[in-house]
Amino acid sequence: MDKMKHIPAFFVSGLLILLASCLLPGSALAAEKIVYQCRFTSDTISVDGRFDEPAWDRAPLMSWMVPPKKGKPLSRTISRVLWDDRYLYVAFQAMDRDILGTLTDRDSATCREDVLETFIMPPGPKGIYYNFEINALGTIYDGLNAKGISWRKRKEWNSPGVQCKIIIDGTINDHADRDREWRMELAIPFADLEIPPGSEPSGGQEWLFHLARYDYSRYLPGGRELSSCAPLSKVNFHNPGEWNRLLFVR
Repeated sequence: MDKMKHIPAFFVSGLLILLASCLLPGSALAAEKIVYQCRFTSDTISVDGRFDEPAWDRAPLMSWMVPPKKGKPLSRTISRVLWDDRYLYVAFQAMDRDILGTLTDRDSATCREDVLETFIMPPGPKGIYYNFEINALGTIYDGLNAKGISWRKRKEWNSPGVQCKIIIDGTINDHADRDREWRMELAIPFADLEIPPGSEPSGGQEWLFHLARYDYSRYLPGGRELSSCAPLSKVNFHNPGEWNRLLFVR
């Protein structure tokens, strides 16, 4: 694994958070939904885990919470999202004193160890959403989800064009030392998703999304902490009704 050589500018300012929220008319969850402005970039984004393109400095930060509404996580996570005409880009910086990862097979149950997760739902009548759950070794679980789809079919779906890079500052699976963080840069190709006509990313288009994390550590009460950038009312990452709104901005 590569060692972290420098910290990008936007992570140095990681104590800043996105505070803006707005009402969603006609929704019982209107007061809860957070709007994240996902800014368009014309920069060439290199998926290398370093986040050193200027576009990342212009992307708003997210705040993270422990569901159900238990305040800030003990293990801090900093994240941002960008897009261009081909990809949705996600950047994570996960502070972690004890980084763990053993699973190496595609579509392993990565949520059973340290994992960073991205959930996205384009608008459409089928109610399809996607989850990308990636552990500290870069092992990808990716799934397509919708009402009536079997667990097997969810797991069998893969995104052939997804890109991911992990950088670890510490020693994975070594309890004798104290780790610092791991970072992940993710690029999800829109071409791999089932997006209804008229719902393609564009200026003003909105999807639903949230980012989530499982952190397993001997330093945590109970040995595990779950967190999300959405204000979830219960521990259920698979409830799009409580996710944030992803507003594509040009």
